Amino acid sequence: MLGMRMKWWAWLGLVAAGLVAAPAGQAAEAVPRDMSGHAGEAGEAGEPGEPGEAGEPGEPGELVVAEAAEIRAVVFLVVLDDPRPGAARMAEALVAEVEVALRRVFQVEVRRLTSRPLPRSAYRSQRKRYRADDLLVYLATQIPADMPAGTRVLGLTTADISTTKGQFKDWGVFGLGELGGTAAMVSSIRLRRKARDAAQVTWRVTNTAVHELGHVLGLDHCAEPRCVMLDAEGGIANTDDSSGGPGPQCTAKLDRVSPLRPAPLRPAH
Repeated sequence: MLGMRMKWWAWLGLVAAGLVAAPAGQAAEAVPRDMSGHAGEAGEAGEPGEPGEAGEPGEPGELVVAEAAEIRAVVFLVVLDDPRPGAARMAEALVAEVEVALRRVFQVEVRRLTSRPLPRSAYRSQRKRYRADDLLVYLATQIPADMPAGTRVLGLTTADISTTKGQFKDWGVFGLGELGGTAAMVSSIRLRRKARDAAQVTWRVTNTAVHELGHVLGLDHCAEPRCVMLDAEGGIANTDDSSGGPGPQCTAKLDRVSPLRPAPLRPAH
């Protein structure tokens, strides 16, 4: 994040919105939330008095812009490209929609990692799939070493992925998330099947990403109508009919197991 000059009254508005850190001795107002867990909006700041300026970067009074006053976690988002010849590529517009949904639903800070190929060690040639469990282990190693404990990562791919489910050793899945853990993985290939249009594909992928990150943040499957944490149950209907966010019970649990905390500030540069 960048230090910057700005009028002091505009700066007050950003503090109120939770977008910059207040100087020592002045607390920034927390981002308001509605009952669905989505971030609300702060009111507009007034414009009293004569405007002033913050100091130059590196001088006293430097402002460091934060993404939000409080977050649940820092989440790295990374595309794992299918390295096989002719494989589909994940569209940047779709990745951007996933990023927006994660921020909006869970109040997490999302940071991007550069795309990288799926690890060969996770490939299962018999079914031409990648083992989702192995991908979770791999993803956890991709978090930068200087990040604090509690940092999460979510991977996106166009390749088919699978896990073990009951007697099925190689069960194809939309995604997989480590309950209360570090990593989650989403594949778009099955979510594209029988989709009406690109908008429905986007809805399915973003909902699945929210669902899997919900597991990582500590939410298990639930029975709340239209909650994003409903089990897919081997079909697509619950995903298509999802509200896109957690229901009241899951929201209450989320606040217990992954409460909002002050967001770490990135140094100005």
